[in-house]
Amino acid sequence: MGDRAVLAFFLLLAEECAPVQVERMADLVTTRLSDNALAAIGITSRPEGHRVAYNRIWRAVRSLLDVLEPFPAPRNRRLTTKELDDVCRSRDPETTAARRARLDWVSNRLVEASVRQLAPDVLAAYLGNLCIDATLVETFGVGRGNDALYASSEPDAAFYVRDGDHRHPGDGPGKKPDKNGYGYEAHLAVMGDNDPGATTAERFPKLVLGMRLDKPGFDIAGNAMSVLRSIHGRGYPATYLAADRAYLPGCKAEGFQLPLRALGSEPVFDYKVDELGIKDGYEGAILVEGSWYCPRMPQPLVEATVDYRNKTIDEATWKQRIAQRRSYAFRRKATPDADGYVPMMCPACGPNATAICPLKQVVGSPAGRTKVTIGPGPHPKVCTNKASVTFPPTAGAKYRQPLPFGTDVWQRTYSTLRNTIEGFNGYLKDAAYSGLGQRTRFRIRGFAAHSINVALAVVASNLRKIAAFETTRRDRGDREGGPAPRTRRPRRRDTLAKYTVTPDQLHSGDPPAA
Repeated sequence: MGDRAVLAFFLLLAEECAPVQVERMADLVTTRLSDNALAAIGITSRPEGHRVAYNRIWRAVRSLLDVLEPFPAPRNRRLTTKELDDVCRSRDPETTAARRARLDWVSNRLVEASVRQLAPDVLAAYLGNLCIDATLVETFGVGRGNDALYASSEPDAAFYVRDGDHRHPGDGPGKKPDKNGYGYEAHLAVMGDNDPGATTAERFPKLVLGMRLDKPGFDIAGNAMSVLRSIHGRGYPATYLAADRAYLPGCKAEGFQLPLRALGSEPVFDYKVDELGIKDGYEGAILVEGSWYCPRMPQPLVEATVDYRNKTIDEATWKQRIAQRRSYAFRRKATPDADGYVPMMCPACGPNATAICPLKQVVGSPAGRTKVTIGPGPHPKVCTNKASVTFPPTAGAKYRQPLPFGTDVWQRTYSTLRNTIEGFNGYLKDAAYSGLGQRTRFRIRGFAAHSINVALAVVASNLRKIAAFETTRRDRGDREGGPAPRTRRPRRRDTLAKYTVTPDQLHSGDPPAA
């Protein structure tokens, strides 16, 4: 019995929302599947009896998982905490990294196989908007405190908390947040609408394109970039990426925002209260909630969102001040170069200027432009340069985003993409669908087992969404042949050379070697 059969059993049970257990797999082989079905997955002779089938399947499951398991440990008994410490110390880091890469490759190739069931013209309509989020996958084995004699039967999982980055601080002194579960965290990237917030009919179903499993709150940037590089390596376009605050702007720019832009994608995100207002500057320009502005932008406009969050102004006033910021906003003079450097123009420069400044020559009609009041010198470079100032990719990298924060286009894009991923997470965990939220559904132990289980639960969910989409598509009479007309071209940026990965670092081509 080979790997093909084992994966088929996982998928069939996921399709049924049934518990993924070897006992039920044995039922499939002995009584439920036809001879033709068994032959299709590589089983040429039906085992004689349930116990024989169980033993053969269990050996096949372990054979598959053992070459994928990055964190090997005895599974036939519960370890003491001392024994677990010895096991963890004995693990070879190079072997762990190689198996982790192989496991990620297999998991994402399974997901890719489901996405490729879409009609080519439907998949061609997707322009690259994504949302990434992490969701808890509880294990059947429960967690134990650091002072427990015996370790958990899932020792490589961890406690999850709802707030912050979901990492539990451990059993140290001081106030501890409530534990909301024990298990692994699945980082999932879901397709988003080309035109978020539009009321037109869906042009493609919202499917998961990539995934990675880890402990809750561990290496958020690394896990996210692993997922995104896998997607990019499989040839998908890149436009906007939305994520919650643990990813954006919570991660360090060198670990997430800059590598993200190197893939051609731009972040769209919200801010915490202490991330509002001026967060960076370059050559005199100020970065306010993701956009570059004139250093003379009035303080009420700079503090607009702070005042709104503090409830000192109402929503209408906030929206009005957000709109007024446009007069002080810097504009791109050209697209970024190969290294991510981009020339930016002062709002008082050029024929399309939105402001009038005594330090800048007025070009074109001044009607409707905002007058900027300046103080005595010396003045910064953005004020004294005649044409533009070139901004490096690192300037404001942590908090910068392309859509002006608080505007209608930002709100539509961010909220639609975030709602998409939240909806898929709920769908994935619903007991009526994939049932990934039921901790008793999956009892095979180990990190690799859970990654394959999540991947095939995603596959089952993707296939259901494709089937529902095709039914709706036929009902509304969409044309079946040729690529669908595109509403706009995907906005691709040149890569940031420092953060660009080489082809062998992408999850494409052959699987990672042992």
